[in-house]
Formats: sequence, C-alpha cells, structure tokens
Amino acid sequence: MSFHDVKAATIEFARGFNHGYYQPLHIAILKGDWESTKAFLDNDPSALTAKITTIGRSALHVAAVGGQWQLVEKLVQLVPVQVLAELDLMGCTCLHYVAMGESINAAKALLAKDPSLTQLTDFTGFTPLIYSITSRCKEMVWYLVLNTTDEEPGRPFSGPSANQLVALLTAAGFHDITMYLLQCYPNLATLSDSKGSIILNVLSKLPSYFQSGNKLGFWKRFIYHCVPVGLDYLPPSHLRGNLKDSYGDSSHQQSYFGGSIWNAIQNIVPGIKLVREAKLRHSSAVRLVKFVCTQVSTTNDTQLWQSFVSGDIVFNATSSGIVEFLRICFQIFPDLVWTRMPNEGFVAQIAIKNRQEKVFSLLCKMPIICKFLVLALDESQNTTSHLAARFASPQLASVSGAVFQMQKELQWFKEVEKWDHPLHKEVKNQDDKTPWQLFREEHKPLLEEAKNWMKDTSNSCMVVAALIATVVFAASITVPGGNNQDKGFPIYLSNDTFMVFVVSDALALFSSMASLLMFLSILTANYAEEDFLKRLPERIILGLASLFFSIVTTMVAFGAALDLLLEERLKWVSIPIALLACVPVALFAKLQLPLFIQMIISTYGSRMCHHHSLW
Repeated sequence: MSFHDVKAATIEFARGFNHGYYQPLHIAILKGDWESTKAFLDNDPSALTAKITTIGRSALHVAAVGGQWQLVEKLVQLVPVQVLAELDLMGCTCLHYVAMGESINAAKALLAKDPSLTQLTDFTGFTPLIYSITSRCKEMVWYLVLNTTDEEPGRPFSGPSANQLVALLTAAGFHDITMYLLQCYPNLATLSDSKGSIILNVLSKLPSYFQSGNKLGFWKRFIYHCVPVGLDYLPPSHLRGNLKDSYGDSSHQQSYFGGSIWNAIQNIVPGIKLVREAKLRHSSAVRLVKFVCTQVSTTNDTQLWQSFVSGDIVFNATSSGIVEFLRICFQIFPDLVWTRMPNEGFVAQIAIKNRQEKVFSLLCKMPIICKFLVLALDESQNTTSHLAARFASPQLASVSGAVFQMQKELQWFKEVEKWDHPLHKEVKNQDDKTPWQLFREEHKPLLEEAKNWMKDTSNSCMVVAALIATVVFAASITVPGGNNQDKGFPIYLSNDTFMVFVVSDALALFSSMASLLMFLSILTANYAEEDFLKRLPERIILGLASLFFSIVTTMVAFGAALDLLLEERLKWVSIPIALLACVPVALFAKLQLPLFIQMIISTYGSRMCHHHSLW
C-alpha cells in the first residue's frame, strides 16, 4: 500500500470516527497514566478492541507507539488474542512498533499470548524482525531472530524481504547476528541483485567496520592487539536458553577464565570495552566476507561469482581502502585483481587515485601483476604517475598541517613513480603535461601554504632561541657569587653545583645557537617542492630538538645558580627549585612534542608500502 492509499484510507476512516469520545483515552495512554486508562476501559470495555485514533490504532497500538511499555504489558493481559494481530492503517501490528523499542519484556508478553506474531508482515511484506534492526537494540534483534521462523506469511529468510533483512543487518554492524543466520539459512549468503552480492555490496561501502578503516592512537592500538575476542556467533546467554553452539561448548569453557579477567578489566576501564567491541566488529566483518565468498566459490559457477563479486563491489572496496576485504576476494577469486571499471581503470589505478596506500601495497605483493596494472593508461592518456600527481585533498583530511600534506604527497608520488616505467616520466597527457609538471601545477596552493607555515614557525622559534642565547651568554659572564678580587676566579669554582651551572649554561648557549642557525637556514631556503620531502623537515626537526634541549639546560643552569645563592640559608631550597624548573620544560614538551614526533614519523618512519601479506 502506497502513502496515497494510506492517506485515502485514513480520510475515509476519519469520516465516521468519534475523535472527541476517545481523545481522553488516547492522551492517558500516551502519558502512561494507567489509572485513567483503566477507568476509561472499565467504563467502556469495548474500547479495548476499538480503533481509538484516526489512523485505525487500538489502545495497544497507541501504547506501543508512545513507548509506554508497562501499559503494553498490562493491556496485553486484557485484550482478546485476535487484537494482537490487527493492523493499523499504516499496516503494522503492535509487535512491529514494540520491535522498534528496547523493551524485551513487552515483546515477550506479546509472544507469550500469540507466538505467531513474528510471522505477520506489514503492507510491504516486512516482519517485526526487520523493524527491530532500525531500533539499534541488539538484544531485541537477537530475541526476534530466535523467535522468528521461515514460515508463511512472512518467510523472512527466504521470501522477498530476505534481501532487505541481510542488507539492514550488515549495515547496522550486527555481523555476529548475520553470521548466525547464515549458518542457519545458507541461502542468505548467496543473495544478490543487479549490483552483486547484497552483503558484500553493503560492506564494501563501510570501511569503519574494518581495522583498515580506523585510525587508533598508540595506546588504543596496543590494547587492540592484546584484547581477545570470541567469535562464536551465539546470542546472549539469557536469551538463547538451551541453544547449543555449533562448534561445541569446549571452546567456551576453555576461554571462560581469560574472558572473565578481561570482562573485569573493561568494567574498571570503560575505554578497553570500546576497543574490544571495535575489534569484535572488525573480526566479525572479516569472517563474514570470507564466509560469503567461500559459499559462492563452492558452486564452481564462474559466471555466478563474476556477477556476485561485481566490479562495483571491487571499486567500492578499493576506493574505501578496505584491504582486508580485497585480500579475501583476491585469495578466493584471484582473477578479480584484473577488474576494470569504465572511466576508472584497474584496481591499481583506482587505489592510486584515491590515495589508498594499503591497497596499493597489497597489489605490490604480486609484483608482475602490479607492474602490468601500473603501466596501463587511462582514457585521457594519463599514466599512473599522472594519477599520483593530482592533488587529492579529501584523502588528506586526516593529515594536519600543510607541510605534512606536502610531504605525504611527495612520498606518494615518488613511491608510485618507482613502479611506473621510466619512459613514463616524460610522457605527456592530453593536457600536454608530464607527471612532474602536473604535480607542480596541482600543488601550487599547498606549496605556498607550506612555505608560509615553515617561515612562521621558524620566525617564532628563532625569537625564543635568540632570547635563550642572550640570557645564558650574560649568565656565563656574571657568574653566581661573583669572582675572587685577587685572582679573578669565580668564588664557587670548587663547588660541584657551580660546575653543574657552568656545563648546563654552556650547553644551553651552544644548543640555542645551533637552533638559531637551523631556523635561519629554513628562512633562507629555496622552498622547492622536493625540499619538503626531507631537507626542510630534517632542519625543523634538528631546530626543535636543539631548542628543547636549550630550554632544559637553561632551567638546569637557573636552578643551579639559585641553589648556590640560597643553600647556606635554605638547605631544602633545591627541591622546590627543581620542581618549578620542570614546569616550563613540561609545558614546552606538551605543546611542541606532538609536532616534533609527527615530523619524525612523517620523515623517517612513514612507509608508503606496508607489509600486508596476500596469502
């Protein structure tokens, strides 16, 4: 039934509907006022089965739509069983609305009175199970999965709505539920449409469901690799009753102790729970892709799997950088690596256009195939080096700072250029540009932005370095305590603390001068594109390192000088001096250390080709 049909039926029903009479009952139910509701029903028992709204909803429907779950449970006990199966003018039973909520008890109350409610469909043929997926309440989905069968009239696992069911489950990230259903109903794994596999098509557009689509910090990455995940694809224990694992119970008994420890830890540290759930979701997605591809491969029908894992799916996975997805597809269907999309090219070209380093690295594990794919030209006579030369700003959103963006673009261009044929360096495209000429033209705005950033940073750091050099040079002449009038030697020359002052003051002077010179060399640089690959980043790394060292040694010299002057009067003065001296050092480290570390990783630790094994 279309929207216009529903509207027409509503208008027709409203003509003879006594709105004023049922309005108090309607409002009482929406407010959750059981006393007023019960009083109205006691006065007029026929209201239990009557339609009390203009869209043909009973009191039970209204309670479910309003989310008044306690009223739903109470009304279920009062209404005749046939009322539970009634549809409103929207085509929904009460269970359809309950499925969109989070009250398992309300659903249990309905099914206890009429277990066949799970098989009833709305006007479009959807059972309450499909409605439950939109609620994002995983427990509700599990409950309805366990209480829904593949029988008439719904046939949710083999009928027309099966495609929608697996698509929604996969898109919602309920991969464990999807795997459970695939094991119970293997036909769901091979469902497809004009775009190929339903499940694979959805997953190929959702990189966040895979590890490659998530960027974790250092600690989260460490926790990710440590936390265990159990992939049994079973519903929660309080819902499954006597349901047995298809793999047996031994695995649960063996992992019970370790799982209990991690459960206790994640209750103390909530962040661990989030990481563990993410890892479970990623592992389940990988297992789901592998299961679906394996099911199709067993058919030995080449024409089937070629349409099943379509070019659109490969294109989506490649442009999204889902390397785990592609690895499984290439392992089970090796010929997919030769997939070519109109106006997009081969897999390698798609990966290069979209700056998917991990996918390109995966292809590099097949060197002959990769070289063949890289040598291909597109419709505009662009080589792969031309494709790498284009500026792709959306893919660089995760890289902060114009300098890092410019450096990453250069690294990517050089890496692709290694695989391209040497003659392609001078090949011109339809716009009469070589790859390097195209790179320079595309990155002019970024180059200017990176140049300004370098100059502004160098100028700011030079001011600090010059100030430190001035202070420590003056301190080296006017030493603490003064000099001996007869011989001119410092009075505290024999004191160990004085030697700490002298050494730290000298180191502060030398390091600040070194920092000053490094930043000065940045200001006088040519700022050519290739300078941002290593030359300029190395200079700013050395400049920041020496500046930080000069700040540390300056504070040490200052602390030693104060200790010399006050140690006779205040013996304990060295402790608070040391603590206070740490404040500016820690503040500088907090503010500048992330930039310093990022620069080091980007310059020395960044590898464009990651070690992703294919087999």
